[in-house]
Amino acid sequence: MKQNNSILSIIPNVLTLFRSLAAIVLPIIIIYGDEIGALIATPILILAGISDYFDGFFARKYNVTSNFGKVLDPVADKLLVIGIIFALASENMFDYYYAFLPALLIVLREILVSGLRESISSYKISLEVTLLAKWKTTIQLIACGSFLVWRSNTFFYNIEILGLISYILLWIAGIITFITGLQYIIKIMKFFNLIENKL
Repeated sequence: MKQNNSILSIIPNVLTLFRSLAAIVLPIIIIYGDEIGALIATPILILAGISDYFDGFFARKYNVTSNFGKVLDPVADKLLVIGIIFALASENMFDYYYAFLPALLIVLREILVSGLRESISSYKISLEVTLLAKWKTTIQLIACGSFLVWRSNTFFYNIEILGLISYILLWIAGIITFITGLQYIIKIMKFFNLIENKL
């Protein structure tokens, strides 16, 4: 029984490590693999998205957490999304006219929130993740996956509705990312105002 618990306790870290590796490998596959690269990257991205869900599931169900997971889990998600967006942009897999703003919102938000989290880390507090923030990464990955499928071969690329869906998903992801970013900024501002009032 103890052995089973020991195995279960490392599953979240293994899944987080898988996403971290995917964050490095996927952009390389997309950039250097052309259409075949996009085709190969799609199932890996799907597995990465599924691993994100089960990572949290196992951690909550079996109450297993580690400093490794606490630090790497949010970083892995952000690196995965940002890496894929840069890879899609570098390979011209989306039209900048339609995709630039939501893509920029996603990248800037992830960098900004990471910086804000770091700025309050010394205060030994943790920001509660909102329900919308939990869905944010999932929607971001679905949007990226939609672009990969659309651009994976000529057959899919000629299906205009798939391209439209990809851009709509990216905009939804961008809007949700922006909203969750504002939520974090407001929480942190309230926290610092509280500290200032106590001084």
